[in-house]
Amino acid sequence: MKKLEFFVLNYDPNAKKVENFDIFRNIRVREGVENAVKEYLKDPDNYEYDLDGIHSNNIVKGYEAIKSHIDNIIRWQEWGRREYEISVGDAFEEDCSKLEKWDCYSQAHPNIDLITKMCIDYFKR
Repeated sequence: MKKLEFFVLNYDPNAKKVENFDIFRNIRVREGVENAVKEYLKDPDNYEYDLDGIHSNNIVKGYEAIKSHIDNIIRWQEWGRREYEISVGDAFEEDCSKLEKWDCYSQAHPNIDLITKMCIDYFKR
């Protein structure tokens, strides 16, 4: 079976270069998503996720719930942590203050629908 992968850009400090980084290489992302999707697959229509935390009454159900849950798992692990950030800008920019911070989450988030569908398909098999 093909491995579950989704690549973003990240800096490898050991190799001293930007690399393609599989967000599922982070064990907490992989296990969190796996547990959530397996629970979702038991009863997709009734799967619930609390958007604001425990007992907030801001509950979504079904596909939107699993999509929000997966997005939150990736954000929790790969947003705003230095080991998951790169600086992006003009190749000839000398002023570092003009570079943008991109983390793994900011690259994955626009693709969350694709990632969610990919995860559901992967764990269905």
